[in-house]
Amino acid sequence: MIRTKHVAVATVVGGMLTGGLLVWAQEKKAPVEQERQVKEAEVPKAALDALKKLAGAAAITEFAEEIEHGNKFYEGSWKGPGGNVDALVTEAGDLVEIEEVVSVDKVPAKTRAEAEKEAGKDAKLEWEKKTIVMYEVHFKKEGKGRELVLTPDGRRIQEEQEEADKDEDDGK
Repeated sequence: MIRTKHVAVATVVGGMLTGGLLVWAQEKKAPVEQERQVKEAEVPKAALDALKKLAGAAAITEFAEEIEHGNKFYEGSWKGPGGNVDALVTEAGDLVEIEEVVSVDKVPAKTRAEAEKEAGKDAKLEWEKKTIVMYEVHFKKEGKGRELVLTPDGRRIQEEQEEADKDEDDGK
């Protein structure tokens, strides 16, 4: 009888813990990334000006609003020399990335070889050149040199901390 009560209590407690973990896990989901087509009039002026400057004489054929990593971006698409070009900017007009279709002869040989090795010899490969903007900042904190790499929306990509500066070690 006592053993049956212990099993029943353990089952109830285990069920409650499992339920609690499931609720907790659902609340910790990564931010949802979204993309929707928008009209030119819906693009903030700074973002629109930046996209038009990037497109130059080419007509922007499509606009989108994207939410990534909890930040809002705007994308413009146009025809470039090799095919489609997409540019992504912040609401303030800061360039985040450019993707452009390129022909295989514009891809470095080592890059082509690695892709062909991964995809398989008979795979049809479509190439895009992706240019990503990042900012690197150097500073000292607590007597040590630091380096921080950030995206235009302020996300940390990399952080390095150096040993105490050589000048300080040499007594200079």
